[in-house]
Amino acid sequence: MDWPGVSSKLAQLTSRQADIPGMDASSVELGAADPDGRGVPARYDRRRPRATAVSIIVPTYNEADNIGVLLDRIAETMVDYDYEVIVVDDDSPDGTWRAAEQKADANTRIRVVRRRTDRGLSSAVLLGMTVANGRALVVMDADLQHDERIIPDLVSSVLDDGIDICLGSREVEGGDYGDFGRGRRSVSWAGATLARVLLRLPVTDPMSGFFAVSRRRYEQVGDHINPRGFKILLEFLARGPRPSVDEVGYRFGQRLHGSTKLTGSVVVSYVLALIELTVGRFVSATFTAYALVGALGLLVRFAALLVFEQAGIGAAAILALELSVLFNFYSNNAFTFSSIGHRGRRSIRPLLLFHLVSAQGVIVQTGVTNWLTESSLFRNVLSSDGRAPVMFLAGIVVATVGNYILNVNVTWRPAGAVRPFGLRRATR
Repeated sequence: MDWPGVSSKLAQLTSRQADIPGMDASSVELGAADPDGRGVPARYDRRRPRATAVSIIVPTYNEADNIGVLLDRIAETMVDYDYEVIVVDDDSPDGTWRAAEQKADANTRIRVVRRRTDRGLSSAVLLGMTVANGRALVVMDADLQHDERIIPDLVSSVLDDGIDICLGSREVEGGDYGDFGRGRRSVSWAGATLARVLLRLPVTDPMSGFFAVSRRRYEQVGDHINPRGFKILLEFLARGPRPSVDEVGYRFGQRLHGSTKLTGSVVVSYVLALIELTVGRFVSATFTAYALVGALGLLVRFAALLVFEQAGIGAAAILALELSVLFNFYSNNAFTFSSIGHRGRRSIRPLLLFHLVSAQGVIVQTGVTNWLTESSLFRNVLSSDGRAPVMFLAGIVVATVGNYILNVNVTWRPAGAVRPFGLRRATR
């Protein structure tokens, strides 16, 4: 799926941010980037004081205790470089933006953008890139777990060697996961393996959130990046022509303040992002996730039917079907439609609606299967033994598409969305 004009629109918005309700910016313009993108060394060149070599983008949310420490560390590391730091804060309740602005008052290389009407890691990074002047764009977290001391190596690979993307890796020589527990290591390994297999990415640590990208690569794919994606590095790696990539090892640090943002919803968002990048050009990522849940639900139905029949339980087919319906509803609620997911008592009505949709799906599946079996369309193509499973699968496909359309428009209809079929809520 393409996101045309995202970068240009964000740039237009940012250029007028002082006039936009809900967005504050405290920044000092450091000068335009070198127009041809060549001929300027990474290290500070006093003959070209307005040429910004490196822009470091730091998206933040509730990092007030960490941001000052990070900015001091960056200043110490980048003392010999021409750089700027752009902090993009999602209006943190703990006042992260205020702490960053205090640092910006004493250091004109620091610019702060406070977003009051938008949220999200990827969109924050993209906004930071649109206002950045650098020819190398570095992305890092504010939780002190990314080692700022490797920034010179990251940007040197981009500026001096012409690499499109250089990422900080915990897997190559010099890399380490630090104090990661066994469970966290397993999650990271599984996520990285999925990304490498599904997207065929030639990197060891595709889940890294610490990387440098060239301005050339940003301008090449920026307008096609999903601003609601989870791991923006995956977007830069997978969108557009295959980039040249380098990796620099670093040891993952320990968070000093605050709590980790790796939650169940983050894992779900990551998996959905992989689906989007893998099949998004052909079919909706949401539908793909819905179909995967449906396939698992079918396995649950057949396994339950086998167990119930073996146990001699009456109405085994009905019980197995009900179990699969419950599995599908709660799995879709937590995974496919996690951003709209119904909770507590509010899930009762959607659950009833899902049952109605599932019932019509069974009717459609049975009707399509019987019609295709009795018709002469495939009699000359398939043998009598092979016809039944193919016709059953065809019925499942048709029912799945119909159920998906109904569930998107009824069961998990986003708040404020237009009601399906022109229906409107009655007003008094």
